[in-house]
Amino acid sequence: MATLEPLTAAEGEVIEVPLDEVVLADDVEVTLDADRELAAAVDGELIRVVPEPGWTGEASVFVHALDGCGEEGSTELIVQVGAQYIAAGDCSTEFVYSGSAQSVAVAGEFNGWDPTATPLEYVDGAFRASMDLAEGAWPYKLVVDGAWHCDPQADFMQCDEGYSWDASCGGGDSCNSMVVVPDCSQPRLELEALDHGAGEVEIDVVFVPGLDGAQLSEASVTLNGVEVSDELGELSIGLDEPIRYTLRVNATDADGNAAEELYIPLWNDDRAWENGLMYYAFVDRFADGDATLNELEGTNHWETDYFGGDWQGVIDKLDYLDELGVTVIWLTAPQDNGQGAWGDQCGANYSGYHGYWPSDAFAVEEHFGDDALLRELIDEAHARNMRVLTDWVANHVHEDHPYAVDHPEWFNGYLICEGDVWNTDPETCWFDGFLPDIAYYQKEPLVQMVDDAVWWVKEYELDGYRVDAVKHMPHSVFFNFQSRVRNEIEHTAAGGVEDFYTVGETFTGDRGTIKAYVNEDELDAQFDFTLYWSILSVIGRGEGSLLDLEGTFEDSEDYYQGYLMSTFLGNHDVERFIAHAAGEVNSLYGDGACPEGWIRGPDEAPGWDEPYDRLILAWTWLLTHEGLPLVYYGDEVGLPGYHDPDNRQMMRFDEELSWNEQRVLEHVQALGQARQEHPAMSAGSRTRWWEESDVLGYARVEGESQVLVVINRSWEDRTLENGLSFAGLSDGTFTDVLTGKQVTASGDSISVSVPAMSSVVLAR
Repeated sequence: MATLEPLTAAEGEVIEVPLDEVVLADDVEVTLDADRELAAAVDGELIRVVPEPGWTGEASVFVHALDGCGEEGSTELIVQVGAQYIAAGDCSTEFVYSGSAQSVAVAGEFNGWDPTATPLEYVDGAFRASMDLAEGAWPYKLVVDGAWHCDPQADFMQCDEGYSWDASCGGGDSCNSMVVVPDCSQPRLELEALDHGAGEVEIDVVFVPGLDGAQLSEASVTLNGVEVSDELGELSIGLDEPIRYTLRVNATDADGNAAEELYIPLWNDDRAWENGLMYYAFVDRFADGDATLNELEGTNHWETDYFGGDWQGVIDKLDYLDELGVTVIWLTAPQDNGQGAWGDQCGANYSGYHGYWPSDAFAVEEHFGDDALLRELIDEAHARNMRVLTDWVANHVHEDHPYAVDHPEWFNGYLICEGDVWNTDPETCWFDGFLPDIAYYQKEPLVQMVDDAVWWVKEYELDGYRVDAVKHMPHSVFFNFQSRVRNEIEHTAAGGVEDFYTVGETFTGDRGTIKAYVNEDELDAQFDFTLYWSILSVIGRGEGSLLDLEGTFEDSEDYYQGYLMSTFLGNHDVERFIAHAAGEVNSLYGDGACPEGWIRGPDEAPGWDEPYDRLILAWTWLLTHEGLPLVYYGDEVGLPGYHDPDNRQMMRFDEELSWNEQRVLEHVQALGQARQEHPAMSAGSRTRWWEESDVLGYARVEGESQVLVVINRSWEDRTLENGLSFAGLSDGTFTDVLTGKQVTASGDSISVSVPAMSSVVLAR
């Protein structure tokens, strides 16, 4: 038996000790005898000690071992819980408060939450205190004139269960500021300045030695993998092409210690997120590029297993996406997913083909390819000036994930999300019994999951995240991630202007719930479900008027105050637009996966024109309005599909398309290309040019770009004549981007002919 130094932990912290560090012999029977303040158990290869909630002090766990010969040994593990036992580290951490106050102190785990233990002194116009803290995460609060507040300068937050979110740093005790102390023994790199101009980037990088003071020995600055300098300091680096560049700066000190790599992404083109078009390439159902990867997981229904799509298939279709006008690709989450068949819905079990069951923090999904192929896909997309997003799945993991196996204490107690639980306990309920829900109220998983998300961004050079299940995670997750993005990816403080785009999914029509997560400190945007249901109702199902739809859009525009929301006609969680337009879905909000007790499907393509006419009108409306429009794979042709999983049928291309599907595709291609060429299609002023229940016209002007859009939802051909100048338009020749036909406007008047169930998009 081994003798160990006392084990120290903060209040409420679980202690884990490798069994082989205590018991030095093999094949022995181990029993534990713990003081009443502690619960202790052998868990696999670990001894896990859980202090009684709220207890601090010193107690013991006695470990007894009995071998096969009857020889017994014992040792005592002394456990010390509380801030008074935690040794200070060597990392100097400064706390600063610049507000008006008579007295300020800092209280946290590091001083037992004592509001008087660490006062801040007023120096140089602010209250200041420095503490030497050990490496790790430390929640704390500022005590300002006796009132507890979060720190307005903190980069990180940690909230307790039942918190009330207030990012403006109000009082209360439900959320804490948090400092994450690095390993100060290691050197680091600091980006002092970043200036990205036309054709070049200027940086100023400073090397900061570790605690031992060892100075810089070697440095390397690479641009897209090619070394451009072996020195640090002020550097000017040429950017020859209008493509994506990645600067990586590395340094090693004289003792061989490496600083964490400095990562600087740069887009040297003139594309903007605002005039883009996003495409969700649902990898397994999009294109099969490598049949050798095709393996089934043994589900009991054909629609719930893997179909064979992979990253090679996406690579093979990048030209197709380019022709569609796509500027942003959203990919299925690339992490490895749980193997086998799981769950029970509508009598069927499922595989992880969708990517929402992560079973590893860093390994990629083998059904899609290897990590080299994922890098190739992202590089190929970047070469076409396409930004790349992946899903960020952070609400839960698969039960086979190492975090679930090694750290069961990181997860909420078992509570299935069903019925009203989805709304009453959104942050703690489990999506399924094999998907442990992460307890983000604890600092360890909170820090780890954000660390992992940042790792994927830097490792694979991602340009953004689509964030899954937003309302099922605390605000602190997004606050902390956004801080990391600002500091380590966008480099805002150094002068960086590159935007890493985060768009969340909150499946609700309540704008208040959606907007709660969209702000400068959390997400850049969310998907506008309220607008989606209005488009589906008015154009897809023929309910209400086009003026109702415009009103819904204007309400969203006003409510989200200029944030770049993503607009859409469908996604992987709702019935396909074409199924609604064909009258196959009873409810605007969907009929569900199994309205008759089993999976409904497969849906078949409609055999008449009207559903496709409606889809074409919807695309005209969507792609001539603000936002970042989403094309859910297959909606650009009108792929059929009832609810999940039938809304995830395999994509079809070229000769597999019907005449109606081909004309929808050509329509979206024309609009997608025009959206890049004519800024007024996505930005600038918007003036109603014609208003009827079934006929809507609006003029769009952005600088020299002028566009007139007319949508005719009626069953009659229409010819409309109206003025120009009142809507910001001027005389001249307009060309319909959909047909190439030209219309000449003169005398401050224009006449526009629009066939029944059709639209025109006239660009001057």
